[in-house]
Amino acid sequence: SRTTPNYELRRYAIARLLQPSCTMMVGAFRTYLNIHIGKKTCKRSIRFMSCIPSRYSDSINPSTSSYLQHHQHSGDNHTRSGITNNIRGFQRIGFVRSLSTSDSESDSESESESKYIKLADPAPGSPFHLALPVHDLDIAKDFYGNIIGCAEGRSSEKWQDYSLNGHQIVCHWVGNDYRCQDYFNPVDGDEVPVPHFGLALTKEQFHSLAKRIRAAGIQFIIEPHLRFQGQPGEQLTMFFKDPSGNNLEFKTMTKIDNLFAKYNVADE
Repeated sequence: SRTTPNYELRRYAIARLLQPSCTMMVGAFRTYLNIHIGKKTCKRSIRFMSCIPSRYSDSINPSTSSYLQHHQHSGDNHTRSGITNNIRGFQRIGFVRSLSTSDSESDSESESESKYIKLADPAPGSPFHLALPVHDLDIAKDFYGNIIGCAEGRSSEKWQDYSLNGHQIVCHWVGNDYRCQDYFNPVDGDEVPVPHFGLALTKEQFHSLAKRIRAAGIQFIIEPHLRFQGQPGEQLTMFFKDPSGNNLEFKTMTKIDNLFAKYNVADE
């Protein structure tokens, strides 16, 4: 009978005997979930995250700058998760993979995969973007890549990306007859060509670039010299053209903090 003391004793004994087995079964099932289900869920995110390169390292152009030399000797070249992060002069290798929300598709071996390399990183803050018309992409590559020292990024048959100290300039082929049309404006005794673009460099970078321009046989429109002497905006400056006639100005401020000093400059 179920009301007898012996029945209650037997039921209690059976429960005590089965309790370890139940605990073991639950533990085993939990382990299975962690290993097989959890691993499958995390596998995609781990695999995807491991193929994304670190966005920032410290690359700078021109390649002779003291900033670059410092980082080339500071051990920044390292390998992590199968991706090589390097300063200019080496290659950063990564992968671009197509993503899918489907378990079967993301686990498939047929997912599309394309290699890319990174030779430069964006400038801190908000890098500017500038598109330039050129008459020949190969000639532009030699000028911006070899002479100016810009690292190349994406490209197609009609345009090329370059890093100008982390800022994006893009050379667009617009026809073999293109040459920039110049206008001029007087600035501190110089007839400055417009439009033009360039960078505010360190003094070391400025003189190094000037030497490369002279060595390449490129003619200065305005020779390197000091202007606004004794004024808050005192600076060394130089102007020259790229092979398509686009004007470039590079300068170095005597006091970089005065780059945006606001005051009236008397017209010549």
